[in-house]
Amino acid sequence: MSKAWSGGSTRAWRKLRASVLARDNYQCQLKITGVCTEQATQVHHIDGVKRGLIVPPDRLQSACKPCNNKIGDPRSKRITKNQGQFSPGSAPGHPALSVRSLPGTEKPVEARAELLWSPGRLEGYSWLRGLLEVPEDASPPLYMSLPPDDAVGSYGQQAIDWIESTQTDPTGRHIKLRWWQKLGITRQLEHREDGSLCHRVVLESCPRRAGKSVRLRGLALWRMAHPTLFGEVQTVIHIGSDLKVCREIQRGAWPWAEKVAGWTVARGNGKEQIETPDGDRWIVSAQEAAGYSFDVTFGIVDEAWNVKPDAVSEGLEPATLERLSPQLHLTSTAHRKATSLMKTHLRDAITSEDTETLLLLWGATAGQDPSAIETWKAASPHWSEDRRKMIADKYSKALAGEADPAADDPDPMQGFLAQYLNIWQLTGASAGRGEPIVKPNEWASLVEDTPKRVPDAAAIEDWFGQGVSLALAWRLEEEVVVSVKDFDDLTNAVDALKATKFRRTATVGASLLEDPALKGVQVKKGSGRVGASVQELGRLLSEYVVLHDGGEHLTGQVVGARTVPGADGPRMVSHGRADAIKTAVWAVTDCRKKSLGKPRIIVAA
Repeated sequence: MSKAWSGGSTRAWRKLRASVLARDNYQCQLKITGVCTEQATQVHHIDGVKRGLIVPPDRLQSACKPCNNKIGDPRSKRITKNQGQFSPGSAPGHPALSVRSLPGTEKPVEARAELLWSPGRLEGYSWLRGLLEVPEDASPPLYMSLPPDDAVGSYGQQAIDWIESTQTDPTGRHIKLRWWQKLGITRQLEHREDGSLCHRVVLESCPRRAGKSVRLRGLALWRMAHPTLFGEVQTVIHIGSDLKVCREIQRGAWPWAEKVAGWTVARGNGKEQIETPDGDRWIVSAQEAAGYSFDVTFGIVDEAWNVKPDAVSEGLEPATLERLSPQLHLTSTAHRKATSLMKTHLRDAITSEDTETLLLLWGATAGQDPSAIETWKAASPHWSEDRRKMIADKYSKALAGEADPAADDPDPMQGFLAQYLNIWQLTGASAGRGEPIVKPNEWASLVEDTPKRVPDAAAIEDWFGQGVSLALAWRLEEEVVVSVKDFDDLTNAVDALKATKFRRTATVGASLLEDPALKGVQVKKGSGRVGASVQELGRLLSEYVVLHDGGEHLTGQVVGARTVPGADGPRMVSHGRADAIKTAVWAVTDCRKKSLGKPRIIVAA
């Protein structure tokens, strides 16, 4: 809730406005034909700006400035009839498409903020720096997981160099991987200090005709050619919606494997296989037989929208157990008739934290104009004039009511949205999903006044441009009392820290370490995902270590956080800010560390 509008100048309103813009993915929801610029920077009051003292978020809409100015105050004007409609763009004369007819609009899945493309947050990972500048013929992912905390590098460049130097296209020219293919390979091959791969599951989705086959083929061959890197013979099991789909991908590797590498190729229908002299194999399999009798190191599930969940849960997944660096790669374009396999994996990856799953998703959101070239480009990992012409043709046919046979969908427009904008129909999890860290009354019982002295520990973290948290902690006897305040930016947070006369080393989020605003402050890197911080806070609470000053910022995040059990600890399923929780845990942990002081040297008399 926010207090009165007050001309948009109150801090409460600024915070609410930021949350509404993030909720709508910074896309204008008004969509006035001939006016809309799509990029939302303002928030529109559905009921007018002076309606009562409280404005619920569901009565607010993200809007671009021209649309917001065009509508003005709804109390004095009727809303333009085009509000909430998509313009048919370059196809005049066709009826506009209602927002409500788009999949996901009824109950949209709310993505975690950390999944949004942010070069600033990725600069700290040396193996990604060369990929942070997106070329003109590419678009960044709509959602992408951050590298896990234990990642120290990637085999990506090694794989890219091998693929580009050995693999050729049908004309005989060496393959030049696209930017998005390089990004996907680099992220997929992130490894730990011991050399093992970080991601057990790779969940990849993008529109049709983006180049998925080339990426899959190159990666499968590279793993087969480098078994010593993984410490065991490589067995690639490839399943998909049907054998024909899988065979087509492998078929492109047959000439090179047989004539150049000297590997054995079997082409028999239903018995397709490539095998190296050392026993590394790439086997195309029917989904009913997936993984059975094999130790799978790399499982490929292609066109996963039409794969039965049991083929993975009872076939491929168990077959990857006890392997040294196994990966299960699920890839598919959206489809309205999709089984629960891909939809469930996508929903879970978008809404909850999973340190072993890599999400790479390109596509449009339900609120974007399907007729706009900007929407087509943003949803496409790779962009070209040929692709623009193809999508324009498919869109015109969809408007005219012509179904696309490749889309296998009776509704032409829904088929277009799925195949070329990659809009999945995902069902949001129930609002009550997950368990709280602590009950509100128990948290309220831990309130304690903060000491009137310099803090013993401090920590700073931001939350994707929505604010910066500063935590201060004081050591009592067996307990630590913590206070967390919210600031608009890092400069204000640092000024507040300096005002306390704190002179020790502050723990700071990795993405902030190089910020000039921290000049004059001793800092060290703070790391750990939100789920790990929540788990640690729960442990500290169970040991009766943590007290707090009752501040609304920390209390709101702690009471609102929800988790579900996971194989690697609790996973966050709530979507609000969690920077206050992270800084509180960092500060309390630092506060509990015993100071050894300066070493003393004892010299014999």
